[in-house]
Amino acid sequence: MATYTPPAPHLDGDARLDVFAHRSIAGPLHEPYGDGNRLAALGRAMLEAAYRDALIRARPDVRREAFKQYVDATYPNFIARWVERYQWRQMIYGVPAGVDLNDPLETAHIFEAYAGAVVAQANLGHVALFRWIADLVNVQ
Repeated sequence: MATYTPPAPHLDGDARLDVFAHRSIAGPLHEPYGDGNRLAALGRAMLEAAYRDALIRARPDVRREAFKQYVDATYPNFIARWVERYQWRQMIYGVPAGVDLNDPLETAHIFEAYAGAVVAQANLGHVALFRWIADLVNVQ
């Protein structure tokens, strides 16, 4: 039985190029995005905030320190699950020899860059990111 995968927000062509360029490729590539590293820096903070917001709403029973521990324990698997489900590793280009895209830092960078592009894209922004992450949390 296939599991439902909520559609990721649609990125325009330049954003997709920047997101899926390996982080070793020096930018800037396209305005207003810059490069994948810049997008990942923006996306890292926004993605974690969106994840925490979605969990607060989905798990109101988890309080204070237990909530922080819950986030710390579940966040890496959340990232890995959706990078795999969206098959984003297969879309990365310019990967240097010897780089393992399954490494948790590489995996996180992929999702963070995508999240940053969602926020940076004028017709999407942080509202689209928070809605999408809530959908992903609720599917789990």
